[in-house]
Amino acid sequence: MDVDTAIELVGQLAYFPGWEFEASDHCKRFEGSITVKVTYPSFETNRPEAKAGYPVENRPYATFPLMVHEMSNATDLYYAIGQVIMKIYDHEMREALRVKPTYWAPFHPHQIDGIRRWRKSRRHAKRWEMQLSDLQFGLA
Repeated sequence: MDVDTAIELVGQLAYFPGWEFEASDHCKRFEGSITVKVTYPSFETNRPEAKAGYPVENRPYATFPLMVHEMSNATDLYYAIGQVIMKIYDHEMREALRVKPTYWAPFHPHQIDGIRRWRKSRRHAKRWEMQLSDLQFGLA
């Protein structure tokens, strides 16, 4: 897929309210690539806000480079954008998941110990991941 086509396709995306997708040419840095900026609704996740129930809304953004030169169709690009969205949810979940009464965030993605715990847990997750996916829908 050429870069201009990818940029146009990203500009046509719709998602939940408040989510915005912008794409730009990233070829000066990596040939055949675009940068996707995703702005989305979220909440302040610092400890005081967690204790108060996350009352403060915000609109963070994240940027992702995507290599589009080997994508053969729009579906390939949409899948890549889906993966970007999942990375955003993953990141926000790690910030917001806290343990009472201290509201400690065991997997906080902005803290070295949280990053390490997350990586270590992900390495061990394959043992029970299949069970979890089956059980959550009552299929087991």
